[in-house]
Amino acid sequence: MSEPKISTKQNMSEAFSDLRKLNPLLELTDRKINGTNFKVFQNAPKTMRDLFAVVELLQGDFPFICEDDKELSFFETMSKAKSICKFLQDQGIQPNDRVGICMQNCTEWAVIYLAIAGYGATAVPFNSWWKTEELDYGIAHSEVKLIFVDLKRYELIKSHTIKKVVTKPIDNCTTYEEITDTEEQNWPENNAVDEDLTALLYTSGSTGLPKGVMLTHLAIINGLFSFYTLGELRKIVHEEQLLDVENASVLINVPLFHVTGLVTQFLLSMLAKRKIIIMHKWDAEYALDLIQKHKVTNLSGVPTQSWDLMNHPDIDKYDLTSLIDIGAGGAARPEDQVFNLHEKFNVPMTFAWGMTETSALGTILRGQDYLKRPNSAGLIVPDITEIGIMDDENNFLESNCVGEIVFKSPSNTIGYLKNEVETKKTIINGWLKTGDLGYLDEDGYLFILDRKKALIIRGGENISCLEVENALDKHPEIIESCVSGIKDEKFGEIIGAYIYAKRTINKEDLKVFLKDKLANYKIPEVIVFTDDALPRIASEKIDRVTVKKLLS
Repeated sequence: MSEPKISTKQNMSEAFSDLRKLNPLLELTDRKINGTNFKVFQNAPKTMRDLFAVVELLQGDFPFICEDDKELSFFETMSKAKSICKFLQDQGIQPNDRVGICMQNCTEWAVIYLAIAGYGATAVPFNSWWKTEELDYGIAHSEVKLIFVDLKRYELIKSHTIKKVVTKPIDNCTTYEEITDTEEQNWPENNAVDEDLTALLYTSGSTGLPKGVMLTHLAIINGLFSFYTLGELRKIVHEEQLLDVENASVLINVPLFHVTGLVTQFLLSMLAKRKIIIMHKWDAEYALDLIQKHKVTNLSGVPTQSWDLMNHPDIDKYDLTSLIDIGAGGAARPEDQVFNLHEKFNVPMTFAWGMTETSALGTILRGQDYLKRPNSAGLIVPDITEIGIMDDENNFLESNCVGEIVFKSPSNTIGYLKNEVETKKTIINGWLKTGDLGYLDEDGYLFILDRKKALIIRGGENISCLEVENALDKHPEIIESCVSGIKDEKFGEIIGAYIYAKRTINKEDLKVFLKDKLANYKIPEVIVFTDDALPRIASEKIDRVTVKKLLS
């Protein structure tokens, strides 16, 4: 039996060169964006409306949005979106005006987003976990002219003077049903251009006020085409089907207002002719039911979600043979979990690193590449993106040198809304400073060590939170952990660990377990156990701010 192929910078780049000869949509050209030269897809659609037309031409109609017992085809979805556009036009909304959405995952959310994008306005998906004060900030900061809300979110902003459209009748407000009950065949005449904003996404806000990340039509479309290209490259290099799959479907198991849910699960599904199965919120047993019922092919999300499935007591009662990919992002999977998932499901595992600021694009690791380097974040999509490591003076570093990860791509944000200072600190000559510390090995694989600002400095020694968490997660009784610095009079900071475990663990026994894995100064001095999953922010990443408070 031949050795499984491994992705390299060279064979991926060569495969992309061959692919461009076969598919003119993937031809590249140089493009100056804000004074910096980038490689972009020359023949890609210019706006989101143009993208919808390309999907209709290439894919025709197909089952697209499924929620509970309701289903919409792609054509039905676009018809409803065009009806919403008629309403936006009647309200005096212009291309590039901002329009908000704040509701839990639902069919209406998806249709409304497509309507705003197709209209040429800027969609502002607000965090549906926000409360009144946070929503007041978001509405004022983004200057949305109108907002779509469900009943729960309506109650939070009902005293606000902004025009509201609700999912169900209340207080004589305009309803979603009213504005989608007409058959519209055409988009409005006016549209945006490719460097206009199509989305304003707010960062999770784990510290300070949330920042509004500005993403253009060009950025999101080039990001989507890059993800599509990666699927095609995997077909060439690894002879696997990833996106071009008959009756494909994906579980929408993270919030749609998050870049993962929006771009890699929802919008990418149009290019992949893939049905989206909407979950209102995460529940492992409900997810298993949906995977079996709808023969879901693609599953992604945060690592704890695939862990939840693998460890569900009834998992063996479900038929999960439809799955062809189990992906994760947002946080690294513990090494043992990678191999355990592979053994349990016997399908390729995927890990992806990306950011709101990159339209979710970044590096991807999959299959044998992942098993060979389980602690890596993978390779970039060749030719369209560049990645590097910088020191504090913005000098590029050599392979295997640790510094800040920087990313250059046409999918990158053009900056933060009304925050020129942060924009200038983050974007240097077209390179996005990610705030992540890591290094590139000699083969171009990225290894992320920690958040730059999440280092613990104990008595002058820098300690990676992720390194300590990885060591803790190797303990057979530990489900997940979060490490944080705790103020200390002597050392400045000492290490605290907040741990979710299957059973009670003796603290001294745990320290003994860590002794051969970490230097003594890296072993947590404060250890707190919990019987519940760790607290999370809206993107499903661990809420490190809350954990720090719990430890302190």
